[in-house]
This record gives sequence, structure tokens and C-alpha cells, in this order.
Amino acid sequence: MKRAMRIPAVIFLVLMGALSIQAEETVSGNPGQFAVEIENQTPCFLFGGYQFSLGLRYERFRFRLGTQDSGSADFEDNGIDDRNKNISRSYDDGSVSLSVDCFLNDFLFAYACLGSNRWLVTDKDSSSSDELRTLDAGLGMGVQFVFYKGLFIQLSGQVNFRERQSLMLQSREYTVPGIDYSPGLRLGYRF
Repeated sequence: MKRAMRIPAVIFLVLMGALSIQAEETVSGNPGQFAVEIENQTPCFLFGGYQFSLGLRYERFRFRLGTQDSGSADFEDNGIDDRNKNISRSYDDGSVSLSVDCFLNDFLFAYACLGSNRWLVTDKDSSSSDELRTLDAGLGMGVQFVFYKGLFIQLSGQVNFRERQSLMLQSREYTVPGIDYSPGLRLGYRF
């Protein structure tokens, strides 16, 4: 409960700081160099989860901090090097990531991210589950289109790399894939 209360407080403080910096930039004659963006990965809501990111953009670079819980979405199907059809793997509450984006032009960007992810791993046959924490490094590309004032839509795809770790679910051993991909559809707003 305390963790859930911290997120809105941090978002509020960052937004207030960003608005004051943006006001100073406008007064000093350098408008538009600094912006704040908030966004969510909309498909997570369809599976009963959430994803929120807060981005600070300076000229061509953006730094994003995000948290997510993918609900019932199964990411085991996205594994490239090792997949298990009898296991379901989803982001659990407490997964956080930090991304650095570089805009190559007005809409195309490349990014690198580092995520501390907590996975909920479930055996589909026995319904037994356990949690597994991984440190993921990812590289991705995306496009961002501003379609009305500050509202934007963002499509992206990234490849994640992690150390393979194993856990036991009753009598079945599970090893998380070392490489997988993650598509993204985000809606957001730029202040």
C-alpha cells in the first residue's frame, strides 16, 4: 500500500519541477527545449494490468522511468531462445524500468533500457506459481506521432537480454528465456 502511494507523489513532484523549469526556459527565450511526457502501455489494461511511464525530454533525448504489471498477459510466447508451452509468465507488481531514448528525427527514435522485472511464473497444468526477479537490458526502436496538441501515440519494439535463471514449480523446472522481444503500443501526453 505504501508503494502505491509513493508513485503519485513522485509523479506530482516531477511534474511540478518540470513545469517550473519549462516556465524558466520560456522566460529566458529558449522555449521547447525541455518537456515532460507521461504515457501508458494501453494493452496492459486489456489484460487487467497497468503500465505508466514518466519521461523527461531535452531536445533529442528523453529519459523515461516506468512501472508495470501486465495482468494476465503471457510473455512466455515472446521468448526467442527458450520457450515453455506449459508455463505462463507475466510482469508482476514491482517491475520497474529506466530508458534512454534518442530521437533520430521528429518521430523515429532508438532507445536502450534497463529493467528490474518481477515475473509471476505459473504452471498451466497445476496452477502453482512463484515469482522470479530478473535484470533485463534491452534495445529498441520506435515511432512517435503527435496527433493532437500534446497527445501522442507510440509504437515500438525491443529485444531484451537477461541471465537465464531457473526455479521449481512443484516437480517442473522452469528456466526463463535469455532473449525475448517486447512490442509496445503507448498513448501519452507531452506537457
